Amino acid sequence: MKEVAPRSLARRLSVRLALLSLTVLAVVCTAVYSWAHHGLSVQQRDRLERQRVQLEHLFGEAREAGDERLLTHKLGDMLVGQTLLSVEVLRDDASLFFRWSGNGLGKTQRLLDFRLPAPNVSAAAWPIQLALDVSADMATLNLLAAALAAAAGVGTLLITAGGSVLVRRGLQPVSRLADQTRALSAQTRDRRLDGSAQPKELAPLVQQFNQLLDRLQLAFDRLEAFNADVAHELATPLSTLIGGTEITLRRERPAEELRRALECNLEELQRLASIVQDMLFLAHADHGTQARRAPVASLSRLLVRVASLHEAPLAERSLTLEIQGESAAAVDASLIERAVSNLLSNATRYAWPGSVVKLVVSTRRDEIHVEVENEGDTVPADRLDRIFDRFYRAEHSRENADRHHGLGLSIVAAIARMHGGGGFARSAQGRTVVGFSLRRSAAPSDAAGQPIPAEWSDSRTNQEVAV
Repeated sequence: MKEVAPRSLARRLSVRLALLSLTVLAVVCTAVYSWAHHGLSVQQRDRLERQRVQLEHLFGEAREAGDERLLTHKLGDMLVGQTLLSVEVLRDDASLFFRWSGNGLGKTQRLLDFRLPAPNVSAAAWPIQLALDVSADMATLNLLAAALAAAAGVGTLLITAGGSVLVRRGLQPVSRLADQTRALSAQTRDRRLDGSAQPKELAPLVQQFNQLLDRLQLAFDRLEAFNADVAHELATPLSTLIGGTEITLRRERPAEELRRALECNLEELQRLASIVQDMLFLAHADHGTQARRAPVASLSRLLVRVASLHEAPLAERSLTLEIQGESAAAVDASLIERAVSNLLSNATRYAWPGSVVKLVVSTRRDEIHVEVENEGDTVPADRLDRIFDRFYRAEHSRENADRHHGLGLSIVAAIARMHGGGGFARSAQGRTVVGFSLRRSAAPSDAAGQPIPAEWSDSRTNQEVAV
C-alpha cells in the first residue's frame, strides 16, 4: 500500500490565509468601486435634473411672453460654458427648434428625455433631450478599478507572505514539543514534557501526554516488579522440585519412599499451578475484563455461604464471626465469594485468638462496601499502603509461604475493579479493616428492590456464625 505523505500544516494554513485575504480584499474593493460608481451616477442624475428644472423655468417665462425668440436667447445664455452638456429641443411637428452640443460629446453619455409645454399659445408639448458626457467619469472609474485590483493582488501577496512567516513562528512550540518527545525512551521513562514555555493552547496536550506517560511508567514498573516477583516465587518451588528429584534418583529406593517423594512433588506442583492461575486471573483483570453481573437478592446470604467454608480455620483460632448489614446488587457472585474468602483468610491469619471477626456489608450512595474487621496488631501505615500489592506480605519472614503466596488481596482489589470499585484498608488501635467497594450498575436496581427471603429476615442485620 502506497504511503501517503503527511500534509504540511503550515502550508495549509498559509494557503487558507491567502484565500481568505483575497476574498476579503476583493469584497472590500468591490464595495469601494460600487460606492464610487453610485456616487458619480447620483451626481450625473442631479446635474441633468437641475438642467431640466432650469429649462422648465425658461419655457414658462417664454410662454408667458409668447415669444419663441426670447426662449432661444435664454437657452443660449444658460448653456454658456456647459461643455459637457448637449440639448436638443424639437417642435411638436418634429422640426428642430434648438440644439446645443458643447465641445462635442464623447462615446459615453447619460440621457434625459422629457416634454415641456410649447412657448407659444398652442397646447402641444415639445420633446426635449438632455445629454451629459460622462466619459471622464467612466475613465476615472476604470482607473479606480485597476488601482483596486492591483491593491487587492499586492495586498494578498503581502498578507500571504507575512502570514506564512507568522504561521511558521506560531508552530515553533509544536516543533519543540516534537523534539522533547523524540528524546523520550524506555530508559528515560521518568522524564516528562516541559510545558512551562508552551502557549496556553498546548498546555492541555502537554498535561494529557504527561499523564499518559505517568500511566505508562506505572504499568511498566508494575510489569517489572511483577516479573521479578514471579521469578522469585517460582524459583523456590522449582528448586525444591529439582533438588528433591535429583536426591531421589541418586540410588534405588523402595516404592513407598518413591510414592512419598511424588506426593511432595505433587504438592509443590499444585502450588505452582495455583500461582499461575492467580496470575492469569490478575492479567485478565488488568486488561479491563469486566465482571458478568447478575442480580443477587441478598449479599448477606452470600457472605454466610462463604463463611461456612471457613468454619474450620476460625474454630482452630477460637474466632467468632459476625455478619452485619444487607444489600441487594447485581454482581458476579462467584467472584464476590472469592474476594470475601480471601478477606476472611487474611483476617483469620492475623486476628488475635479468641477475638471477634466482623464481616460487614453496607450501602453508600452508589457503592456497596464489603469489609472484614479483625482485632490484632495494628498494621503500620507504610505497610497498609502496599497491602494490595502482588506478592506482598505484611510479615517480613516467609512464614507459611507454602500456603500463602501473597496474591489474595491483589485478587480482592482486581475483583473490585472488575465491578467498578476498589480495595481499601485501615488499621488503628488494634483493629484492622480490609475490604472493597462495588459500584452499583444501572441494572441492579431491580435486584435491589427484591424482598429479602423470609428465612433471612430475622438475622439479616447481625448474624453470628458458630465456630
